[in-house]
Amino acid sequence: MLIRFIKKIIFSFFLIVVFSTQIASAQTSEALDEIPADGSENFTITLHSTYTVTATGKTIVEQKFQIKNKNPELFVSKYGIVVSSTNLNNVKVSHNGKELEPLTTSQKGQTSIGVTFEDKVVGEGKNNELVISYTDQDIALISGKILEVNIPKLSDHYQYQSYQLELRVPSIFDTPSRISPSTFTLKQDGDYNVISYSDLKDQSVSAIFGNKQIFDLKLNYYLDNPSSQNALTQITLPPETPYQKVYYLNLDPMPNNIKEDQDGNFIATYEIPANNSFNVELFAQITLTLRENPLIPFSPVLPAHLTEQKFWEINSQEIISATQNLDGVKSIYDFTVEKLNYTSKNLDQNFERLGAVTALNKANENDATCQEFTDLFITLARQEGIPARRVVGIAYSNNEELRPSNLASDILHTWPEYYNQEQKAWLRSDPTWEDTTGGIDYFNNFDLNHIALAINGSSSTLPYPAGSYLGNNDEKNKKIYLDFSKEELAEINPDLEINLLNKKVSGLNIPGNYDIQIFNKTGKVWYFSDVKISGNDLEIVINQDHEVQKILPFSKIVLPITVYNKDNNITQKYKIEVVVILKEGQFAKNEFEVKASPQLKIEDPKKIIFLGAGFIISTLITGSLFFLGRRWANSLRRKGQKLEEEGHKLQEISTALKENQENDGVSKESGTPSS
Repeated sequence: MLIRFIKKIIFSFFLIVVFSTQIASAQTSEALDEIPADGSENFTITLHSTYTVTATGKTIVEQKFQIKNKNPELFVSKYGIVVSSTNLNNVKVSHNGKELEPLTTSQKGQTSIGVTFEDKVVGEGKNNELVISYTDQDIALISGKILEVNIPKLSDHYQYQSYQLELRVPSIFDTPSRISPSTFTLKQDGDYNVISYSDLKDQSVSAIFGNKQIFDLKLNYYLDNPSSQNALTQITLPPETPYQKVYYLNLDPMPNNIKEDQDGNFIATYEIPANNSFNVELFAQITLTLRENPLIPFSPVLPAHLTEQKFWEINSQEIISATQNLDGVKSIYDFTVEKLNYTSKNLDQNFERLGAVTALNKANENDATCQEFTDLFITLARQEGIPARRVVGIAYSNNEELRPSNLASDILHTWPEYYNQEQKAWLRSDPTWEDTTGGIDYFNNFDLNHIALAINGSSSTLPYPAGSYLGNNDEKNKKIYLDFSKEELAEINPDLEINLLNKKVSGLNIPGNYDIQIFNKTGKVWYFSDVKISGNDLEIVINQDHEVQKILPFSKIVLPITVYNKDNNITQKYKIEVVVILKEGQFAKNEFEVKASPQLKIEDPKKIIFLGAGFIISTLITGSLFFLGRRWANSLRRKGQKLEEEGHKLQEISTALKENQENDGVSKESGTPSS
């Protein structure tokens, strides 16, 4: 934000920004014409900033300004800066070596530090040396095993002839795993690692020490079935992504199964007895990494990632007009950050999700939450032909003014992902936090504080994240608990149970047709390198058109197979071996005895006629049994009919959950994001 104003004859104020803003006042000893607001015409300004991080995470900041007069009739009388933090202590100011009393005020997440010079430095080429120092609690963040340092950019970098920055970090922290921008020099100075920039210009500085963050997570889901029939319902468990490893320590009660939807969500299905309810409790350890895990594939790009959805009105004239001057995903991100301003309202109140078009309305530009930043980015990206989707989850923050989040009230956060065609990867960003932190780069430098709970791509609202599953009087009960892990859990070995089941029609085995069931008895995802099924003198066909890539925690996968023998003997028994080879290098295997189906060739017409006649007779018998079976099954179905699943959409849910989900709002009670 740039603010300039001019006072004629005596005073001229111009504004330059250090962590948002700096203010200077120029004065003359006699009346002059109006002085230009751009101070660079009258002064040469250089800045050398030193940030010294302590072992406890506090940052001692020293801003050293050299202000050189270019006009012999002007001198600087006042100077000030605005820092994007209210957690400042020990503020000191000196002018040419003389300590002065600073004037500080704080509001809206910022602190202004001003000073009036006692001495007049007059004459062309004369220098003023101004040193402003303070302790900032928000520059560095020690969270768990990670030290994260974020220094916002100067918005008025062009006011400076040069801008040098030095970041000093105790060597007791791990070596930096990421530093941005990359034009730094790194050296050791005693007990400190020193990162230096000789000409930083308009870039923020981001550094992370440590390569992963580990959280302990507890989630509660309340499921209710007030109807007189049994019902199926589904919940969304934290998914695993290339940046997020999940390990479910305990899931109680266990679901019928856990499956992955097309956006990569882990969907658990439960059967709820009639007129019954219960609570599902998940304990998990979540590991976040800066770089993607090569073992974990990205979920695919779908045509739905470019379509219009509720809240993503890509075909509206307002959106089309907004994209006229945008070129590429970075310009879309910058437009979103600049167009919207984060709301000053309390997050504990209910917020209605506005959607992209309504958020663009001038009446709403200053009341945006994370939902509006995310929805606008996704809508603009899709309109430009860039696949984009929404992530709903937990964002850890130690300062809710700079990085809005309110986990104490189960208020979640949202951020967008877009698909990079060159990298073949979903890339993350957070325009909300870039806006609230005063320019920290969350487009190129994502952090280790965002935990994904649900991914909305094919739908703008589904599936619903943890925190949405409430009882009738459950609004005040916490559903999400997060803490840093004291230690990383030891690696576990795979425990895969492999079984073989005959395929049946009305209770009769079908020769050669089997289901291989692989059950994961652990809370970890295992990634398949290959599934080999072999047997002597047999041809084995897997009857599905998609490759099995992984098995989710506490879940099973079924591979339908047909076993053919080469001698057309349907009574002989054969042995087959099933081997599951994992990408981690381990494997699981089991052997089974099977009966094979004959392989018929066209040159054996008598066998075909004989077996065909037998098949027809068998079919008639089977059909009769099947008809009787259906009549019997229909009578049972009236006692407890199950619902069918349409994609990953929830078809039958508890009354309280259904009311919250259909609202599609951003209320604390529904657990949907308001940050």
